[in-house]
Amino acid sequence: MGNLTYDDYLRRLTVQDILRDAGYVRNRKDGMRYPSFVRLDDHGERIRGDKFIVTHNGQGCFHPPVQKSYNIISLIKEHPHFFPEYSVGMNLDLLVNKVCCRLLNTTYDEKERQVKEPQPEIRPFRLDEYRLTRLDKADRASWRPFYPFFKHRGIDLRTEKAFRDSFVLAERDHPEKKGVTYSNLSFPLTIPGGDGTIVGFEERGRPKRDGGATYKGKAAGSNGSVGLWIASPGGTDLKDAKRVFLFESAYDAMAFFQLRRDEDKGIGKAVFVSTGGNPTRGQMLGLIRTAQGAVFHLCFDNDEAGRLFAENFKAVAKDEKPYSDVALAFKNTPGYIQVDQYKELALFKLPKEVQQQYFDVEELSEDLRTGYLCEEDKADLRARIKEGYRTFYAMVDDCIVQVERELPSEGYKDFNDELLGREGTEKKAVGCDLDGDGAVETEESNEEKHKYHR
Repeated sequence: MGNLTYDDYLRRLTVQDILRDAGYVRNRKDGMRYPSFVRLDDHGERIRGDKFIVTHNGQGCFHPPVQKSYNIISLIKEHPHFFPEYSVGMNLDLLVNKVCCRLLNTTYDEKERQVKEPQPEIRPFRLDEYRLTRLDKADRASWRPFYPFFKHRGIDLRTEKAFRDSFVLAERDHPEKKGVTYSNLSFPLTIPGGDGTIVGFEERGRPKRDGGATYKGKAAGSNGSVGLWIASPGGTDLKDAKRVFLFESAYDAMAFFQLRRDEDKGIGKAVFVSTGGNPTRGQMLGLIRTAQGAVFHLCFDNDEAGRLFAENFKAVAKDEKPYSDVALAFKNTPGYIQVDQYKELALFKLPKEVQQQYFDVEELSEDLRTGYLCEEDKADLRARIKEGYRTFYAMVDDCIVQVERELPSEGYKDFNDELLGREGTEKKAVGCDLDGDGAVETEESNEEKHKYHR
């Protein structure tokens, strides 16, 4: 018996089947016409902001406030972390087949797939197909087209200006329909450690009147397997970063900056990164290998997917630098190696070349302690010992990947959700700091300032 096709899955399965398998339950309070499915926490309470509404007689669904519709195929591909078959870097077509075959209680022959399903040709991303508009800090008129995209996200002009070099409005002609154009807020993707060439866009569509976004995704041909949105208000290069904040979307990164900028005066020198969705192994490796001296702050959503992404990052880091834990413990232990038993044991768990560097320096130290040397030779030996220890600790540092988890405040799924919640509680006007001086205008004065947006 041959493998089933996507058409078979679409005929035999419904979106409800997929949502239930992913751990969602029917929310009967929302009525019967448009069934909704929600996720519950460990206490049986609904997780705020995590709901799918089923449409098209059970064949489609969407995740408010985003109006993008999913069928069973796209639902699995865009939320692979929902399913036990998924592993980082897995082919998503293979995942669809495995999940659907399991639900239909049938088998899937991967060898047959390799023969019958060749990989489609992917057209590469071309920047020259887009007309770009940038925000000019000094030109007030240039702010106007960006306002609708940031207003509904609670992101003010002070934050927009801080990240102004890291987003554009990208307009593109429809490849087949003459006279039809698309315009999206676009966050350029580059490859960590590369030459800065833009390899794609993380895209967000213009919001509807009710505040829901019409579209989110990546531009056609984007290199989403290794490409990332990388931004720093202070212009810090990724390779020089001391702190890297990693998010699922650029909106979340900007919201986090806005929430923390007043209490953390040095946050502008940090590097902010968005994966534009599910983090891939290639994206994570690129970050780890480029930002060698950074602490990685994992700011993924506070939900099951976000927790899985954080664990995946730690797993990739451990594969890349398996001595990280012991090296970090070694550095954080006070005292000299010679008189600290714990530190001495930790030293012997580090790579052989790191141990040898330490022993070479100790041999020089022994020569200094016991040798009959003139002052000039002693000075030279002290300099060699100092440089040797510097090299040793640099080698220890190179074994370390420091990871910290950052979560939004209790009750919020992500940092943009928290920003909107705080602004609603404090009754602040969105985008109120037009002059960049930190002053908060009233609703009335803000209305006057934004008349030109209409």
